[in-house]
Amino acid sequence: MSDATPEDETEPEAGSPDEADPESWWLDPRVGEELYGDRFSAVYSRLGISGVGAVGVGNTIKIVNNLGRPSAKPVIADLMGVADLLKVYVPTAADEGLRRKLDELSAAGLGGRPYTGRRSTAIVALARRHGPDRVNEILLPDDVDPAELGRAGDSIKEDHGYLLQLPGNKHGRVIRVLAGLLRRRGASLLLIRDDDSRAGARPGAEVPHRPPDPVDVFRTHLRHHLCDRLGSTDEDSDRALDGYLQHDGLTTDLHSCYGPREAVSIAEAVGAVHPADDDTVAQVLTRSQPRRRAHAAEVLGTDRSSSAETGTGRRPRRIDQHERAFRIAYAVFARQPLHYVFEAAGLLLEEIDGQAKRTDWGRMALQYPVAELLGPLKVDWHDSRDATNSPGGSSRSAWLRDGAMRGAIIDEAWHEFDSTRPALLEWLNKLVAAGDEPMQRAAAEAAGLLAHHDFDRVCTDLVDKWAASPKPRLRQAAAWAMVAADMGGQVGHLVRRQIRDWAGGGRNYQRDAAARVYASGLQQPDLSWSLADLRRIAQDPMQQHTYTVAQGIRQLYTAHTADRVVAELVNWSEQRQLQPHAAHALLELAEHVDDDSPGGVPDLLLRAAAQEVDSGGLVQLWRLALLSPARSRWAWDAFRRWLISADADETVRKVVASLVADLAAGPSLRRRMDFSLDRSPHFNGGLPEWLDAAMRR
Repeated sequence: MSDATPEDETEPEAGSPDEADPESWWLDPRVGEELYGDRFSAVYSRLGISGVGAVGVGNTIKIVNNLGRPSAKPVIADLMGVADLLKVYVPTAADEGLRRKLDELSAAGLGGRPYTGRRSTAIVALARRHGPDRVNEILLPDDVDPAELGRAGDSIKEDHGYLLQLPGNKHGRVIRVLAGLLRRRGASLLLIRDDDSRAGARPGAEVPHRPPDPVDVFRTHLRHHLCDRLGSTDEDSDRALDGYLQHDGLTTDLHSCYGPREAVSIAEAVGAVHPADDDTVAQVLTRSQPRRRAHAAEVLGTDRSSSAETGTGRRPRRIDQHERAFRIAYAVFARQPLHYVFEAAGLLLEEIDGQAKRTDWGRMALQYPVAELLGPLKVDWHDSRDATNSPGGSSRSAWLRDGAMRGAIIDEAWHEFDSTRPALLEWLNKLVAAGDEPMQRAAAEAAGLLAHHDFDRVCTDLVDKWAASPKPRLRQAAAWAMVAADMGGQVGHLVRRQIRDWAGGGRNYQRDAAARVYASGLQQPDLSWSLADLRRIAQDPMQQHTYTVAQGIRQLYTAHTADRVVAELVNWSEQRQLQPHAAHALLELAEHVDDDSPGGVPDLLLRAAAQEVDSGGLVQLWRLALLSPARSRWAWDAFRRWLISADADETVRKVVASLVADLAAGPSLRRRMDFSLDRSPHFNGGLPEWLDAAMRR
């Protein structure tokens, strides 16, 4: 089923003015740091966090079922860093209850709010029962029935602990499916769920979770840093801890933390500057999440002192709203030229007036200078006067000394001025619909943050509409919003459900938006889930002449996933409808060079030389690309670059020579290769001996 396309909104060709450059689709992880601060998801930061709140990045994935089918399958992951977690774990009231439940039952539950350390509590309970090297995680795609877990079979090992985090109310079904198998294997399962029930309605096998004391979390992590990393004695560490906790405001800030992860971040920041005097600790605390929230409240407050300057005892009409609108726009457009802030602030004021059904007062002009409108942010703005702070060489930009204040201010606007929420959402919609790429990107990122507070509303009012738009730039905004939302970690399951709905639905525009989400940097818990979505999207006739799927493959490719990505593309090359995507994706990967690559050799070529990818599969993919009428010129240019790399670097010469020999075995491709190399400036003096021998092998 295809979308009906109005005559005045036909699908633009790739590279048209309405299309963003695919090189710019990827969403920089720095955006997540700005929006979420300490809550930034470790999946995007590529950091393995061992401690309260997050562990297990970089897991070894074991497939429960085969990969060849189009639907995603459950996987079992080996959790890493469990032993390190045990060193810094702070006990909670749930520990004893979990121990008793696991003594009695093969499966139990842990109910609690996100960001409270519930995941660490579950992992520690399993590690204490089975050992730190015997803890695994079961990952279940949202649209897969829990009954699929009944096929796990030998994947459930004897005397191992398994963690499963599920949204919704599927927990009872999972326990029924796995209870017998777990009991026979002497294994245990802990299910984590969001605690949205009243105390009296809690399932009998579930233990309630509450976060650990934040001061204890700070003490434990800082002591670990001082003793294990800096080599301090226990006595010196305790003395230093007591001294730090006497600092004015530190204990208050710790008790204001939204979960243990923020307390861990404060401990790590203090440990990084140890030994630190009061002034240094004070500087560290200014960049903590509690202080950011307090500063955001100050930023969106009003400066009553200016009323005295008017001599009237009250402020000029609408100045409070003007200041707030300008400061919100300043945060949304952080690192962008200041003209975006002026334009966006005016649009926000118009939207607020429209929601209030007030007469349009028009744009304010030449009334208030930037410094007065910014109030507490004027110091940040003065720091931006260096032209290097702003893209495009602008002398002024919306600059925040602490980048994470961006998300704190947007959060404050959403929570403290809730009557303006409809205006904020419609404002973001107008920015995406009418603005250029920087404006669309900034608005989409803000929408992603707000999805953490009301996912259904933000999707219904904004993101779903963007994803279904005939205009590629709006679909790209939907993709940015979903990736930005996923960076915060809390709504990842909702993001993935949305993407799978788009990918498997009946609207080709939404399928394209789903592919753009992958091209913008989304990471599924397992690579096979992402590839299954892209395979489904690639079968859409609308995708046959676009580069969206290939860009998604490019973002999924890493040194660690190269073999699986190439194997998937080889499968695609055997299906007529998927062949254009396989050829395009190969060329994207064939030209990709890591920053640290020796001599600029493409990474895929390095992986082939190291026998980390199937050389036979590469032959099949190169043959497809070189014979593709639509991509022939690009393919031969990319292939010549591989030959030039091999001529300059002996470490990759052998694999390229073998590739050339296999390709030249076909008469048609051999003739084309002769024609291409004869006209290559690099080989106009004759083919090097190794290449000539490979072609005539």
